[in-house]
Amino acid sequence: MGTIVVFVLFTLVSYFLFVLKVPFLIIPLVLLAAIFGARPLIKKIRQIKIKFNLRTVLILLVFTLGIAGQLAVISPSGIFKNGELLFWSSHGHDASWHIALMDEFKRGSPFQNPSFAGERLVNYHYFSDIAPAMISKYIPLNNLDLYFRIFPFFYSLLLGASAYYLTKKITGSFSAGLWATIFTYFAGSFGYLIGKGESVFWATQPQSSSQNPPQIISNFLVLAAIYFVLALTKKGGKLTYTICILLFGTLASFKVYAGAVLLLSLFLTGVWQVIRERKFQLLGLSILSGILTAVLYFPNISGFTSFLIFQPWWFIRTMIVEPSRLNLLDWELRRQTYLYEHNYKRVIFLEGVGFLIFFFGNLGMRLTGIYEFLKTSLIIKLAIVISLISPLLFLQKGVAGNTSQFLQCFILLFGILAGIGTAKITSKFKFLIPLIIILMIPTQVGLLYEFYSRSAFAKISAPELQALRFVSKNTPKESIILTPPYNQYLNLGGITPNIWDWSDTSYVAAFSGKRTYMDDSEQADIMGYKYIPRLETKKTIFESIDIKKVKEAITQTNANIIYYPKAMAPKIDLSGIGLTKIFENQLIEVWKAS
Repeated sequence: MGTIVVFVLFTLVSYFLFVLKVPFLIIPLVLLAAIFGARPLIKKIRQIKIKFNLRTVLILLVFTLGIAGQLAVISPSGIFKNGELLFWSSHGHDASWHIALMDEFKRGSPFQNPSFAGERLVNYHYFSDIAPAMISKYIPLNNLDLYFRIFPFFYSLLLGASAYYLTKKITGSFSAGLWATIFTYFAGSFGYLIGKGESVFWATQPQSSSQNPPQIISNFLVLAAIYFVLALTKKGGKLTYTICILLFGTLASFKVYAGAVLLLSLFLTGVWQVIRERKFQLLGLSILSGILTAVLYFPNISGFTSFLIFQPWWFIRTMIVEPSRLNLLDWELRRQTYLYEHNYKRVIFLEGVGFLIFFFGNLGMRLTGIYEFLKTSLIIKLAIVISLISPLLFLQKGVAGNTSQFLQCFILLFGILAGIGTAKITSKFKFLIPLIIILMIPTQVGLLYEFYSRSAFAKISAPELQALRFVSKNTPKESIILTPPYNQYLNLGGITPNIWDWSDTSYVAAFSGKRTYMDDSEQADIMGYKYIPRLETKKTIFESIDIKKVKEAITQTNANIIYYPKAMAPKIDLSGIGLTKIFENQLIEVWKAS
């Protein structure tokens, strides 16, 4: 758990060093920490006595399989095969964005949106990219290995460790801690009962959280924060109190959904402590943590009032009628008929059954923790309830389904309770152990099958990598690159499409090390940027045959590099408006504005 605290502290210090444009100071700070921390650390290591018994074997087995399972859905991406860079799942999109952010932080503040040049980076919880950026800056490790392999390994290890030690803190039981770790690593939804995937009921499962750095980091931070606040209420001192402020106060900067859930849970727990015990310990902690959250988060937001939309029951409604989910259109037609007839008893019945499907479908075998929910600490109860109710009331502007990420706390904490409940059940009925495991893992096994049963989703070809390397090495650091608008109808085919024929991503910014005028419109929309005018400008440049309009539009962008695949070339000859071609191969052209 101390490693998690060190990780958060390293991230926070690195952030301020980047802001102050003195990131090199991290080197003497790390050396000083190593010098002063080496002796007590060595002393503690010497005190550790490892006994290779059945418990040790079980722990090693669970962690090895759990970490391997999480790495299996991220580490194959970002590898080179026959000179091509391959991406599975959504990694071509998500990794491009995060790698572009890593390079942006290395420039120092003020941070800009790397795929929306000239605009401040706002409305995004980007702390997950700070530590990899700092490591990449001073250690010769490439961004692909850091993003897809090195950091995911440590994140997965910390996720399992935080689940184990939190459960041990609550129960003092090895078997409960082991079961909680098993549920955290392996338990899936009941999606397999209807032949669907892990998120058919909307919530993604912790095993696949390794694909989303902010999510998996927030998962182990939530568990660590609860661990330390429980330690604080039992017998905590000033150091524990400070650690709690650090963890609760930075959580929203790693993942805003988790931060909102846990801070509100802490505040309400603090209010209850004041009412019941006349103690202000947790209320004061929530206020101080809130202040740190505000200092870190609010200077980097804009237009926060439009971030959430009040839309009750949207997730349950779409879960029922969406063809890719339950596809029960008749259910919805009956509900509308009963509403028309004012038969509200039937309406309430249908809505109630829909909620139960949503609740138990997402939980899967974590339902063994329901009884433990009634007995657990107030902060865990509140976090579960808040994370369950929030997405049933609100949607996120831009991508509505993103508020389903609230459910991660609900799933994660119920996994802890399920571990406790299962340990008690199986201590009396050991024959249930294989049955629980068999019912627990099919959806996650299906996730691995889905991942490996098809070819890579997208690629950056060898010729394009050559072009991106040229741009990286032969254009000024502050260059702004203009790229063509994404064309969803292009569809050139192929087993693995080129990344620009697959989705609108930030790959040019990520792999050239330069900012782009406007890419990844979905991300821009989520973050609240007014991207439509820039998109229209790009369309004018690449689709218009009016030379005067194209020239004016290029001037308007302030871009000095134009980069495009030949399949998406402008309609006019760029040399006719004073641009100079500086690179060309069989796939890509790069032009320089005069």
